[in-house]
Amino acid sequence: MHSPNVARIEPVMNQSLEIHNDRQNELKQAYPFLGDVNDPAWVETINNAKKLNVKPHTTMFHGSSACNKFMLILKGTIRIYQIADDGREITLYRVEAGGLCVLSLNSMLQKHAYNAVAKTETDVTALVLSADDFNGAMNGIEKFRNYVLTSLTDRLCETMYLVQDTAFNHLNMRLACMLGGLFERNKGAALKITHQDLAHELGTTREVVSRILKEFEKENCVKLSRGRINLASTEGLKWYSGKNN
Repeated sequence: MHSPNVARIEPVMNQSLEIHNDRQNELKQAYPFLGDVNDPAWVETINNAKKLNVKPHTTMFHGSSACNKFMLILKGTIRIYQIADDGREITLYRVEAGGLCVLSLNSMLQKHAYNAVAKTETDVTALVLSADDFNGAMNGIEKFRNYVLTSLTDRLCETMYLVQDTAFNHLNMRLACMLGGLFERNKGAALKITHQDLAHELGTTREVVSRILKEFEKENCVKLSRGRINLASTEGLKWYSGKNN
């Protein structure tokens, strides 16, 4: 039985091929270095790809399933995370337009379970390549091969930073760093985020996050309200994150 909120990619693969005149433009916008590849084999690969549209909060892959397709994300964001035995979640990384999911690539190449959960956070549009088309592109198209290898090394570095951050930095420092980044991207506006959401990102419990946030509020770094966190002192958060020098 498939849960109704789990995307089943295979039925989409079986639909009749629909050629989109703007497909190359969409690809170039998300993957500039791939959109202008004129190799006939690459053009055929893109024309053979199926276009997939997925709604937010849809599980694309999960630990018990294997991936047998390769996705080029044209639009949207997918969160990749793991769930501990006690139910805690920790975010491994996110895949956005122009990105690559290394766990799905590994699952496809090794033909084993995904070992994580991939869930859409927004509407997602992707081009889906078959394993044969992916292998052909890797073997015959240098720009595509370079893109995949570069993405793998970049993601490896990000994973090393995540391990270092989790192992060596105190949770209040990690939370302060995360909030600082979120406030910066949000231009200082209030964050519409729950304590549970932050706990999922950091691999801890809601109670622990709430306790640290109350400490931040006591020190006039943030102001808390239901479902919102307001910035009170940028310098205060920098002090907690160790970036005050």
